[in-house]
Amino acid sequence: MHDLLIVGCGPVGAVAANLAGAAGLSTCVVERGEDVVDLPRAIHFDAHVMRILQQAGVADEVLPATRVWKRSTFYGADGGPIRVHDWAQQRSLGWDAHYLFYQPELETTLRERLARRNDVDVRLGADVIAVQQDEGCVSVSVRDRATGTSDQLHARYLLATDGAASFVRAQRGIALIDLDFDQPWMVIDLLCERQLGRPDESEMFCDPRRPATRVPGPGRHHRWEFMLLPGETAEEIQRPASIEALLRPWVTIDEVQILRASVYRFHALVAERWRDGRVFLAGDAAHQTPVFLGQGLCHGIRDVQNLIWKLAAVFGGGPADMLLDSFEAERRPHVETIIAMAVAAGRDICMLDPVVARERDARMRREAAAGLLPPTTFQGMPPLHGDLLTRHGAGELFPQPQVRTSDGRTALMDDVVGTTPALVAGPGSAGELGGLAARLGAAMVTVAAEGSGPRATEPGAVERWIAERGGTIAVLRPDRYVHAIVDDHTEAGDALRELCALAPVA
Repeated sequence: MHDLLIVGCGPVGAVAANLAGAAGLSTCVVERGEDVVDLPRAIHFDAHVMRILQQAGVADEVLPATRVWKRSTFYGADGGPIRVHDWAQQRSLGWDAHYLFYQPELETTLRERLARRNDVDVRLGADVIAVQQDEGCVSVSVRDRATGTSDQLHARYLLATDGAASFVRAQRGIALIDLDFDQPWMVIDLLCERQLGRPDESEMFCDPRRPATRVPGPGRHHRWEFMLLPGETAEEIQRPASIEALLRPWVTIDEVQILRASVYRFHALVAERWRDGRVFLAGDAAHQTPVFLGQGLCHGIRDVQNLIWKLAAVFGGGPADMLLDSFEAERRPHVETIIAMAVAAGRDICMLDPVVARERDARMRREAAAGLLPPTTFQGMPPLHGDLLTRHGAGELFPQPQVRTSDGRTALMDDVVGTTPALVAGPGSAGELGGLAARLGAAMVTVAAEGSGPRATEPGAVERWIAERGGTIAVLRPDRYVHAIVDDHTEAGDALRELCALAPVA
């Protein structure tokens, strides 16, 4: 029997399996396809996702095939900018703020890493045809697509990352809640030898004649998205003459190689529940987000990181129901907040009335001048909330500084301290709290210019971050969200003991 069975080996399932393997969970992944789908679907992830890939042990392999995305400009009905996001200098998580990638390459890299893991079994070309569970395990019937033979797999828990049309979600009778956004858009991916627009900037054309987006993928890859107008059909807009007309302002059809030209419906949907006993939903199986902030894949990868560390904690002796119920309690409000941001951005972008569009442009320019534009994920992520995050300062993602080890090596913090609970504190705390951390199996990073253990190479920046949140000591969960910000050794010790009871260290 496996610890975890993952249904679906797209990027979210493959990240989940790599995280599970890194956490020491015996894992089986079942995927109906034999090969990676050779189509560029998702195109963006952010620094937090790269940090999760780092935790999964694949960030350095993924990085060379990405393009750093530094800026996004929204243009109004008159062709002038109405909103500009520039994050070129953001790097608090140890990585650039945003990356663009080619999904087939990402999935190939993730699967190649899985193939090198002894504790992860990947079964390709297999359909899940039934899911049953009892108090002790989940039993899954699997049919080989090539031979037609069936067998049974058993695991303590099941994670469904099988996409928007999730078989597992449907089989468990879990409905989707419609959040009232549904727009058809034409997505065109192409290869072009010459540079089109600024190489590190996306453009959103909020033109009431036809809203559109241009995103520069890595290398020769470029993406355009065009909203379908009322009365247009998918069939007519996918004709070669229509595609040529849509692209004409930027490229000629004879200088590009079209990879994909398909119509998709941009949805806002959330599953009514994400846990059904020992079965969990994540990624598109649990929620679908309009693309306007590029957060769909990011949601799914955040989901699986949140769940995997908690499953590992359960197998280590942590309280099962408290930990596993907190998965949806933490992730759902976070996802719904970002979906609301994406829907709001989409409603602004998709305005087709020229009078209303001009009013929008004037409003957004006034708000931009006054610094009052509504927040989006380009300014950062909202915090997590939930029953595990009740202490002062809890729920915010901690930055990832460079740290220097006792042997003089310099590396990103997560590579040094691993995924155990951790303390980040000033030099005066190293003795008393360092001893407690060692006894509990937790890690400790010192904010000091000198010291024997891991210490931040730029202590002032980390110290300021903690001080701005009202303390001198940060207690961090395995996923590097803050468990507590405190200003007292006794409180820090209590918070660390509490966290280590939730996530015991072997």
